[in-house]
Amino acid sequence: MGITKNAIPVRLDRGEQIDVVIMVGSSLDDLMAQGKLIPGSKVVLANSPIACAVKQGAAKPDISTVAKFKAALLNAKTVAYSDSASGEYIKNELMDKLGITEQMAGKARQIPATPVGEIVAQGEAEIGCQQRSEPKAVKGIDIIGLIPQEVQLITTFSGAVVASSKVPRESQALLMFLSAPQNAQAIEETGLVPASNKH
Repeated sequence: MGITKNAIPVRLDRGEQIDVVIMVGSSLDDLMAQGKLIPGSKVVLANSPIACAVKQGAAKPDISTVAKFKAALLNAKTVAYSDSASGEYIKNELMDKLGITEQMAGKARQIPATPVGEIVAQGEAEIGCQQRSEPKAVKGIDIIGLIPQEVQLITTFSGAVVASSKVPRESQALLMFLSAPQNAQAIEETGLVPASNKH
C-alpha cells in the first residue's frame, strides 16, 4: 500500500517482474479493478488483528478493556501507528471512537515505511500499535496484546496473480497452497489468523 518506493502499486507501475502480490484485500481489489491483477485469481489467506507493543522490559499497560486501553494511550508520552490499513483506522476512526482525538494530536504519529515495532524498540515511541503480525517479527519489544474487541479492526489479507506474470498457473497454485488447511499453523505462528479459522 502507499506511495513509498517499495509499495506494491509503485513497484507494479515501474514494471517490476512480480508474479503474486499479497496485501490488504481492499487494496488488492483496487489493483484488480485497474487491470493489474488477473480477475478471479484472488485468494483470501489470513485475518490480521491489531496489537500494541512496548519496548522490551518496559511496563506493560493493561489494554484489556476499552476504558483501560483509552487510559493507556492517554498516559503514554508518545504513540506510533503505521501507514497501512491499521494505522489509517487508528488515525481516522479509533481515536474518534475513544473520544481522544484532540488529546492525542500532539503525541500520536503515523510512521511511513518503517515498521512501528522498530520505532518502539528504538525508544522513539512508548506504545506502538499495528497489525499483530508486524511487531511479532521485531526484536527489542514486548507485545502487550490485542486491542479490545469492541474497537478492534480485523484486516483481511489476500493474494492474487499479477496480470503480467509469465507463470500464472504456478502463481495460482502457490496461492492455493498458502491457503490450504495444512498450512494454518504456519500462518498462526506469524501472528495472523488463518482465513479458514473462524476464531
